[in-house]
Amino acid sequence: MQFSASRRKVAGVVATLLTALTVVVAPFAPQANAQQANAVLFGDSVLADPTVPGWAAGKMGLDPRGSSNVATWCPTSPTSFGKQAAAKLGLPAWDYSCTGTISISQGPKVGTQVDRALNDGALTPSTRRVILTTGFNDAYNTGNRTPDQARAAYVSALTPQIDRIRQAAPNARIQIVGYPQITDGFGNVCLFHVGPNMFDRTPAPQVAGWENLAQWMQVDLANATGVEFLDMKPSTRWNSMCAQDDKRMWAGLVDFYGGPGNLPIHVNQRGHAHVSEVIARS
Repeated sequence: MQFSASRRKVAGVVATLLTALTVVVAPFAPQANAQQANAVLFGDSVLADPTVPGWAAGKMGLDPRGSSNVATWCPTSPTSFGKQAAAKLGLPAWDYSCTGTISISQGPKVGTQVDRALNDGALTPSTRRVILTTGFNDAYNTGNRTPDQARAAYVSALTPQIDRIRQAAPNARIQIVGYPQITDGFGNVCLFHVGPNMFDRTPAPQVAGWENLAQWMQVDLANATGVEFLDMKPSTRWNSMCAQDDKRMWAGLVDFYGGPGNLPIHVNQRGHAHVSEVIARS
């Protein structure tokens, strides 16, 4: 389908914000206790969920820890769905997620997160749960690959990382947690929520295509490695960026009515609570 210039611009804005922002600077990873039962988190900004000020401070080196770097630390939220799920399971969370994480193009890599976790002693035979949420940045940054080529490249890049995790934490349930519904199911996004249940509905089939590709990347990886895929689409079908104010789990660009959250065009607080509950009950 041919895009008008304005629709391409909307798609670009959405993609940029999906890969760029976040909300609350998290503390250092907890100190290792020998063979402590724990949960370990890997992923992109949807899981990391830093605050915008926290993300910006890390980018500019204004945080006491210096500039954020996936190899050393990244700002994350204390109330992300990964940390909430770990708390519900009675497990301390070791969070290595980082904004902008990607696997098949240039950028911070999941493999570097795994390096840090191994160096910290976070992954052990006592680790009970490993959560991985990544793929949208790869769907948007395919490097001119076809969708099938991108899916294969994603599996090829992340299978060795799953193997490293499994080797270090052989007793853990490894779960690839999918993204909640972003578009409305008909190829639209709703960027501007400027009054009670008053919002635009902007055609963005390219964003819907990225959403679909990310989903299938995750499914392929789970099938290739024999780990679990936790599909968030069924339970969030009616909670997309275009949902009513009291149902929305994915925030718009300007969204004053969907409830609290850290980032525009990311999962809001309602969404994090829901995903955490799905993980804890799985």
